[in-house]
Amino acid sequence: MQVLHEQPQPRSQVKEDCACAEVFQTDLENNRIEQLATRSTPTTLYRASSYIHYTTACYTTGTFFLGAAILNYTSQNHADLQAVPGYVPVFISVGSFFIACLGFWMLLKPHNIVQKISSLPSATKLNSRILLLQIERIPLLPFTGPRITTVPSTDVTLSSTMFDNDKERRIEAEIRAIKLREERLRAFAKTNIMTLPFRIMGYWLWRGFIGVRRAFTGEGFNYLHIKGNNRVWKLDRDPAFARDDGKALDRLVKIKLG
Repeated sequence: MQVLHEQPQPRSQVKEDCACAEVFQTDLENNRIEQLATRSTPTTLYRASSYIHYTTACYTTGTFFLGAAILNYTSQNHADLQAVPGYVPVFISVGSFFIACLGFWMLLKPHNIVQKISSLPSATKLNSRILLLQIERIPLLPFTGPRITTVPSTDVTLSSTMFDNDKERRIEAEIRAIKLREERLRAFAKTNIMTLPFRIMGYWLWRGFIGVRRAFTGEGFNYLHIKGNNRVWKLDRDPAFARDDGKALDRLVKIKLG
């Protein structure tokens, strides 16, 4: 029986094949950019989920800290401090200042979250390879319009890829868990109607706690940086919508892991 041995390709042939693959990938990326740039309407690449729990928790916690700082500072005017050492009022004032800083930090926490990213059509066909991204962020003050920034896609850098290989499997498991929990809640609600308001209040308190924890730890976010801008913005790792499961945005921007 004759055994055929496959001869390895020459090193020059391997380099040539890699170069051809890189050229093909570059041409494919350029075609995708041209398709997005030549569309007549903006194309949504990323849309975040509702942040009502997160923003409510941040605004409520920030307001609480500011109120505590004001109350702590003004309490000196209603107390007899003649019998206490002179450094006590100083410590109270410094403590009130730090509590107020924490309150302002919590109030400003939601403003750097990205709500939506869209690709804008190019004004001329000559610049079709230069794709512009329109980034909408949560407003600085409640009940105001979103803040919009337009930058070239080459100036945007993400801390991690938006595409996740295990995302589909994880979402299916979460859907099954949610359906099971809803069935149990419906069965429980039929026989325990009196406790329904308390269970709803407990749910909102728990979601508020999750929002405060995310504000302090930053879990569940990817970080977005724009060239020439020192600020860091945040994207949710589990958005409501990401074109092509996040691959479209990954192809257009730079990825800097670490």
